[in-house]
Amino acid sequence: MSHLDTLQAEDYSEEVAELALSQAMACIGCNDCMLACPISQSRNVTIAELNAAVHLPTISDPRVADFVTACTQCGQCVPACPADLSRANMVLYNKMKVEDDVPDYDLLLQTAQGATPSGWSLDELSEQLTELPLFSGASPRDLRRMVLQSTLRFLQPGEVLCWEGSFHERLFVVLEGSLEQSNRGLRGEHIRILVLSPGSFFGEMGVLADAPEPYTVHALERCIVVEVPKVSVLRLTRHAPSFKQTLEHLYQKRALWSYASNPGALGVLPEAAVEDLFANAKLQLVAAGETLFAQGTPPADAFLVRSGFLRAKQRTERGERLLVYFREGDVFGLLDFVENSGVRLYSTEGASRAEVIRIPGSAIREVLAEYPDAQSALLRGSFDSDRLARSPNIGWGGVAAHGDAGPSLHVLVEEGLAKGREVLVVDQNLCTNCQNCIDACGRRHGYSRLQLRGLQIDQYLFPTACRHCDDPACLMCSVSGIVRLPSGEIRIIEDNCIGCGACASRCPYGNISMHAVAEEKPGLWPRLMDFIAGGERERRAKQELEVKNQRIAVKCDLCSGYSDYACVKACPVGAACRVDPAVAFADLLKEGGPGHV
Repeated sequence: MSHLDTLQAEDYSEEVAELALSQAMACIGCNDCMLACPISQSRNVTIAELNAAVHLPTISDPRVADFVTACTQCGQCVPACPADLSRANMVLYNKMKVEDDVPDYDLLLQTAQGATPSGWSLDELSEQLTELPLFSGASPRDLRRMVLQSTLRFLQPGEVLCWEGSFHERLFVVLEGSLEQSNRGLRGEHIRILVLSPGSFFGEMGVLADAPEPYTVHALERCIVVEVPKVSVLRLTRHAPSFKQTLEHLYQKRALWSYASNPGALGVLPEAAVEDLFANAKLQLVAAGETLFAQGTPPADAFLVRSGFLRAKQRTERGERLLVYFREGDVFGLLDFVENSGVRLYSTEGASRAEVIRIPGSAIREVLAEYPDAQSALLRGSFDSDRLARSPNIGWGGVAAHGDAGPSLHVLVEEGLAKGREVLVVDQNLCTNCQNCIDACGRRHGYSRLQLRGLQIDQYLFPTACRHCDDPACLMCSVSGIVRLPSGEIRIIEDNCIGCGACASRCPYGNISMHAVAEEKPGLWPRLMDFIAGGERERRAKQELEVKNQRIAVKCDLCSGYSDYACVKACPVGAACRVDPAVAFADLLKEGGPGHV
């Protein structure tokens, strides 16, 4: 079977098996990958044993099973391999065999008071899930693997499962009972959105877009819900294309509906016209650096930014100039249709990972033709960023210039500060470099999570402390060693962290570091007795022979569980503070221009 045929195979397990076999055959057996592996289980197994396990129908060696279960596929083995092999598929294939060998057992039901028998076994629930439309294209084996990583929740009437604006990044599937989705109106009134019956699901916004929950969800009666973690959901999307299509279709439908009900700048149009535009709209993901449309091309669609940032640029005789940044809520490309522009006056590309709603030009032309006042309404509408991009002076120190006071929008976006939720800022004009902030962090957490180095903008230093991003790249941890709390803080779970370093390598700002786990020091009397018995010399000898020390990821968690920030409180001159860029630089973000350059 060719590589292309493998990729097109309906059974994802067969695809993984073939790739795993090819990797095992190409391996030269040097074991350098295992020496580079950061997890402690790699000490007990060799690459030869892992390669041999690929050819076996089941894995009986507990050392191999322990390793593939613990492996997070962090990729640190790849640079060490002289054959430049990635062992991800080999580990995944062996991991699936280990999961398939787990015997059937009775599942527990998590309640507010503890756990109780659910009445389902692993195999029974996996088989029942195949009857739900959401999982109709998934095999019982794939669903069984998913259930192994999932949690069954029992809710009493009135019990809240999640709050509006909280982060969960789990897919919730209703098995029994009913729940209500609701939110609060402008006056605080309760607004019912939807009643979720058995077979319904929600949470796809958090799984697919790292977004907070748009609604509060509470039980209307006694309910049982299965919670599927993000990693398991994404894994099932690769195994079952129909599941992926269903999930993405509903995600797009709900995202479009939320904007159709609150259209922002498009609200100048009649309600029926807005419905016509969104009925034909599509949701599109734009990667950083990806071109959405090019300057000089005929206008085909208009766009509404749902999340992230995009930059508008223009080529001129004087060179390329940055015009504006489009952010959440901005509409651009629409004025090309309203003013009958023959070609695009600028190019647009992703400045970060962004989501846009693409509104077809044909739908816009139909609305302009059907509603006589639509054109004049749109000309009066609030499309400041689009107008700014079309201005002849923008980018050359004209209408977008902000002088020299404070950081520019260009720096905020390009350095990733605009995506942060809580950013530490140190005013260097006030800072005396006393290091009190670093010492206070170390006293509170055991390891200092702060270093006074990082991005410098004018007199402001943005140290290497976690920014708690809107779309954190560090969260893809298969063992939940790093999670986002419902309140939005990114936190290391020390009991789960295996020290692989994957989160540290994924953080684009270098704000996660790896520390060796310090052993607890015994008291004076145990140390004295140990010294007499010669145990101290033996322990030191073992430490010298020890190749790997257990590590743990360390990062700022906004002093979760405390009433203050240790670093800010310890500053004697008030140089350190925590800010939300969306609030602190709201005026600059609203203007959209590149700022001083």
